[in-house]
Amino acid sequence: MKINVLKSRALLFILYIGMALILGTFFVYSSLNAMEYTFSSAQIDRMFQKHVMTIGISAVLGIFAFLFSSFVTRGKHLMNALFLFFVALLVLALTQTPINGTRRWITIAGFQLQPSEFMKLYLPLYLSWYFYKIKEKKNTFLYGIVIPMAITILTVGLIFLEPDLSTSLLIFFLALLTIYINGVRNIHFYLTIFLLLVIGVLIFLNTDILHGYQQERIEKFKNKEENYQLQQSLDAISNGGFFGSGTFIGEEKYTVPYSYSDFIIAVIGEEWGKFGIIMIITLYFLISRELILMSYHIKNQAAKSFMVVFAFWIFIQSFVNVGVSVGLLPTTGITLPLMSYGNSSLLITIVSIGYIMGMVFYEIIRNNPEKQNETQTNLEKVEKIDEV
Repeated sequence: MKINVLKSRALLFILYIGMALILGTFFVYSSLNAMEYTFSSAQIDRMFQKHVMTIGISAVLGIFAFLFSSFVTRGKHLMNALFLFFVALLVLALTQTPINGTRRWITIAGFQLQPSEFMKLYLPLYLSWYFYKIKEKKNTFLYGIVIPMAITILTVGLIFLEPDLSTSLLIFFLALLTIYINGVRNIHFYLTIFLLLVIGVLIFLNTDILHGYQQERIEKFKNKEENYQLQQSLDAISNGGFFGSGTFIGEEKYTVPYSYSDFIIAVIGEEWGKFGIIMIITLYFLISRELILMSYHIKNQAAKSFMVVFAFWIFIQSFVNVGVSVGLLPTTGITLPLMSYGNSSLLITIVSIGYIMGMVFYEIIRNNPEKQNETQTNLEKVEKIDEV
């Protein structure tokens, strides 16, 4: 019965992810075409083609993540090598020519990649693997708190230097959540949180840590009527009413800056109305819910931990994106998962989903008496390869 429930959850999860990708493709197409006063038609076509290509490339990489998910968890060196690789990308990004005052992107073969997007989900995965490897050592302060916090601070510090405050804060929260749910001693965790809060307050009060554009965003949040991007977003959502103007229909979306990425909710709100926004929020809730419910059936602690953090990431990032678009939160630059235009975010999200579904699949066949012996043989082969 347990396996049947897990299969049903997995199928529902795949269905919800497919719906998000299909809807996102429509929204990206519509929002890019609404940028006709900013981009040429050739640029718009090229950007949409890149979006579709990214989905295809991500799907292929997601299949590899699915096939090698068990090996990733059991491997001794792969995760460390990938972590060093992503840290190197963060360092490389800091050497690039600034774009809009920040150094977040690396251009490879015409594609702009944002290493910090990879770290949103790779750092929780890496920490989950780390705790899976150290086992009972996590009860000590050194292994349970000091080492994972050092890894987190290194990563977050590089992202903060780009500068990217919102992403660094989100990744820091996800890392703390990963540390907490992996069962470190409560006294160690709460003491660390207290010290971090004290240090954070002292730094904030005694130094000017916010850059000019970040202070400007806060000022615009305080004076919403002076925030052009927000006002255009609200006008578009208002123009859509409750049920919307219709797919690919609408006038206000043409005046919303960056509607294809940060403010895609404005396009959704005008075309599908407030009902559409509620539907999208519900879809993200269902995706997160299925992840949490599936995690109950997973024995592999690294996979279980990552699934829970991934669920929180999906819901928090979608909530922040919607909150920014309707004026509940200051502008952050955080995209809508699976639906906004953004090569790096889309790629790492789909690859992470591939890894999760791989672990679910291995959990199903591992508990299937008919395939248990076959699975054990395959796992032993993987372990032997890794030892070599």
